[in-house]
Amino acid sequence: MTTAATTKPAPSLWESVQERNKATIKRVFAEFINRGDTSVADEHYRPDIVDHAGLPGAPEGLEGVKYTIASLRDAVPDFNVTIEDISAHDDMVVIHNTWRGTHLGDLLGMAPTGRSFLSVGIVIWRFDEEGRIAERWEHSVSSNMFAALGMRLLAPRKGRRRSEGGNPTRSVTRTVPLKPGKPLAWERLTAELQGPRRREYEASRRRLGITNEVLRIDPRPDQDHVIVHFETEDPERTRKRWTESKHPFDQWLREQILDIHNEDPWAGPPTSYESSGLAWTAPPRFVRDRPEGQS
Repeated sequence: MTTAATTKPAPSLWESVQERNKATIKRVFAEFINRGDTSVADEHYRPDIVDHAGLPGAPEGLEGVKYTIASLRDAVPDFNVTIEDISAHDDMVVIHNTWRGTHLGDLLGMAPTGRSFLSVGIVIWRFDEEGRIAERWEHSVSSNMFAALGMRLLAPRKGRRRSEGGNPTRSVTRTVPLKPGKPLAWERLTAELQGPRRREYEASRRRLGITNEVLRIDPRPDQDHVIVHFETEDPERTRKRWTESKHPFDQWLREQILDIHNEDPWAGPPTSYESSGLAWTAPPRFVRDRPEGQS
């Protein structure tokens, strides 16, 4: 006696699309992120991709994605990401991933520390109807890496690297001294801003027009300093809003900053770091050529 062969039902259209999207993400990690093959990014990303978690200084779109990966790979030659778990839901792909590497090159103006890190977090990707990556979010993975290297990534930008007025943002870098006996107070303050008072802090930055902010300690033989980098459309307007703010959180933060530094990085004039041209910008190979006749 013969029996009818058991066949699996054909996958639905959404199931096929979701498997395709997961395969795309796996290839992006294997060939672009872990090996640096930018042709894979050209193939799978939209030119106007919106990366909600690009590095400070990244331009908009695909060039910003390339900038972020190139900066990480330059600073961390053994940079490697492992996908621990992957799932697809409609046009979204969610992964739990682990970043590993050793800080051996310049990263956002920070000299090599030689530190190794292991950072875990979540990354979410959205695909367009043509199967290209259109948007990216992440939670914890980059901030954990920065913390392991002695940096604090605060007030991450939301959406495109443009201000509320639609104009490109400007990068500002300032340095303030860390008073003797205050390193622990600085650590406690940044931990509080990243933790229980994060929403208040991010609301404060939005009021000031700051779209991204990173703080790090700069050890020096005579006295440690803190370097503050932030992005805003109009630095002078941001300074004015900050110094004139009567908001209780802003007043509290000013008191904390003055107690720790004796100076206010958001209220002061440009420092020697700014005037000497220290800024976080795209590597030369990712800066678009100027039209002929422009300098």
